[in-house]
Amino acid sequence: MSDSFDLIVIGGGPGGVAAAIRGVQLGAKAAIVEGMHWGGFCLNRACVPTKLFAATLDRVKTVQTAAKMGFSKAEAAVDPAAVFKMKDELVGYFSMGTEGLVKVKGVCPIKGKGRLAGPGRVAVGDQVYQARSVIMAVGAQWARPAFPGADLEGVINSSQFLEEGRIPARSLILGAGPWALELAQFLGACGSQVVVAVRERGILSEFDAEIGQRLRGALKSDSLTILNSCQVVSITKGKDGLAVVLSVKGKEEIRPFDRVIYFDRRPAVADLGLDTVGLKDLAVDEHLATRAPGIWALGDAVGKEPFLSHGATAMGIIAAENALGAKRAFNPLTVPRSVGLSEDQAEEAGYDVLSGTVAIAASPMAMIQGVSSGVVKVVGEKKYGELLGVHILAPFATEIIGAAALAIQMEATLEDLARCALPHPTIAESLADAAREALGWAIYIP
Repeated sequence: MSDSFDLIVIGGGPGGVAAAIRGVQLGAKAAIVEGMHWGGFCLNRACVPTKLFAATLDRVKTVQTAAKMGFSKAEAAVDPAAVFKMKDELVGYFSMGTEGLVKVKGVCPIKGKGRLAGPGRVAVGDQVYQARSVIMAVGAQWARPAFPGADLEGVINSSQFLEEGRIPARSLILGAGPWALELAQFLGACGSQVVVAVRERGILSEFDAEIGQRLRGALKSDSLTILNSCQVVSITKGKDGLAVVLSVKGKEEIRPFDRVIYFDRRPAVADLGLDTVGLKDLAVDEHLATRAPGIWALGDAVGKEPFLSHGATAMGIIAAENALGAKRAFNPLTVPRSVGLSEDQAEEAGYDVLSGTVAIAASPMAMIQGVSSGVVKVVGEKKYGELLGVHILAPFATEIIGAAALAIQMEATLEDLARCALPHPTIAESLADAAREALGWAIYIP
């Protein structure tokens, strides 16, 4: 194996793999360093497993509504062991496939933990490699909570939950982000008594406020309890599992749980040799360059939430292109969870805001799917009619939001979206309805 490359990427997650492959496509001799988890956090310990859980819940709800469609004997019961088995199979398949893809694409894989060893130098074990450019795609690590008792057995992160592969009788979920709520719903469907502790007054605080409010209403039918303005004071080991002291709206109470599951993460920058190139962190500019010449960074490692796999992939492509001479900027507003600005963010940015909201309750496709709660919302500005944000709470939202990301990336206007002939019956057609509502000429909204 050569010890000299044009480009070395440290980290085999989605961003790192994208960067290395893009480097080869641009004519670079590229290597990628990964010691264990090909495919990264999302594939192995987050998005893929939690989306399997979400798909399981979808199947349950489909069966529960099947009687209305003539399936009078349909019954739904989750077999957690079967779901965990399928999770392991999926993760193993995609991880192996990622490692194979890297080789097929002409990237040189280097197994081990990579670290910087000075300008243009990457050490893996005792071997030191030379590189004109280095891209740091090292991801994030779990950040254990700071309250007393956080180090007790039974206080675990979601990766440890996946490794345990069993359903606790009583679960406390810390936080109300998308992963936390997906896991909470899955645990509830499997028979766990679930409490979600949320510091904020609402849920999904990083989304448009209306989305969080609507989802809160939709979750009322699920077997979980959400406690807002709530934080853990302390945890002790009791006779009946973990005794958790909660402060709920300023009042303390004690509740027993078998597992307390946390989701906080921080950039994994320890033991990376950052000091050898004069860095303390992996903060980057809009071109994904760090403060050290020849060093680029992407994904969770740069410390800008939300941590999203598809965001890391987009960053990986840009980082590789810039490392090889381009000057492309990364725009985080085009990376969908929701996409773009919320209504509050647009107002804070000084825009004269137009917004349109369509409840999907009257949508034929929503009725077909047996879903009554949900919303599609668009945010734009009045002067030029520019589309600023799209927010969706509905079936197939993860499939629909990609069209919104493309629209914002192409600087579409509300008028462009309003005049788009979207297929019927679909949830997606509510995008056009919401844009028309924002412009004041709604067609299908009473």
